Amino acid sequence: MVIVSYNTRAATLQAVGSVLDHAEGLGLEVIVVDNASSDGSAAAVRDAYPGVRVIEAGHNGGYAWGNNLGIAQAGGRHLLVLNPDALMHPGTLRRAVAYLDANPQVGILGARVLLENGAQQSTLFRYTRLSHLFWRMVVPSSVVRKSRLFGDQRYASRDRDALQDVEVVAGCFMMVPRRVIAEAGAMDERFFMYSEESEWCWRIRRAGYAVHYHPDVTITHYGALSTGQVSAWKAVEIAKGQILYLRFTNGPAAAWLGTLLMLGGDVLRAPGALAAAAAGRPAAGGIWRARTGFLLRALCRPPRGQTPPRGPLQSGAVTA
Repeated sequence: MVIVSYNTRAATLQAVGSVLDHAEGLGLEVIVVDNASSDGSAAAVRDAYPGVRVIEAGHNGGYAWGNNLGIAQAGGRHLLVLNPDALMHPGTLRRAVAYLDANPQVGILGARVLLENGAQQSTLFRYTRLSHLFWRMVVPSSVVRKSRLFGDQRYASRDRDALQDVEVVAGCFMMVPRRVIAEAGAMDERFFMYSEESEWCWRIRRAGYAVHYHPDVTITHYGALSTGQVSAWKAVEIAKGQILYLRFTNGPAAAWLGTLLMLGGDVLRAPGALAAAAAGRPAAGGIWRARTGFLLRALCRPPRGQTPPRGPLQSGAVTA
């Protein structure tokens, strides 16, 4: 199991404790990758849980990069990528492992994800498509994400109590058999954050495996602790991740057209953003300006993704 931590000391300690408390006889190997936190996360985990392996990265290379540092060190027949702000429920690990053992055609298993208030988080997605970006340009996103007419992008019409095949499950809980990683590869480190799980699910499905959602595999997710709920940086990174996903899966022309569609949507939403800023919500205007400026630049200089150092030992020290 790999948990990537970035300035989430208290949450990471809770997540590790939750995993160990619900091991239920499974032979677990827990690896915490600390992406150069400044809050003492690595030392705190090492002190509280001496049996947990800690990888201290020399810099923050992003979520996919951090997970790959852990994946390179991990053993076992299944590997779980878990967010640092997630808490395990009783029976979750045992049921997930049993399901993958019984269903070798499944390449990624996702969980039912509950928020702190008990409501279910929307964590099932379809791939980013140009048609989706077009509809988001002319129809409110809240409608597009849930309507079957516009592609049911969040599987809102599906029964969340049913085990089912989906295109993408959220990266807060992704259990993958080791043999599948050996065949399809680990996460794409060109993504810093956002859309890396979509590309991984796409690549694993391309290798001939299914992506399943299991309603009886459950976690609680506090969500966005290290990135914040709303910020200009997050809005830009989400847009960048979508562009990179289109580029890596559909080619540069599709990525450029997707950028144009996103920019068109932002231009059409300009009156609302400016009105919100004038009404005393300056953050809304700042987020709109940051994302729109990024998309304008991306039309001329399309993002190609980051190129972090290769190899866990080049940028991280492993301690027990």
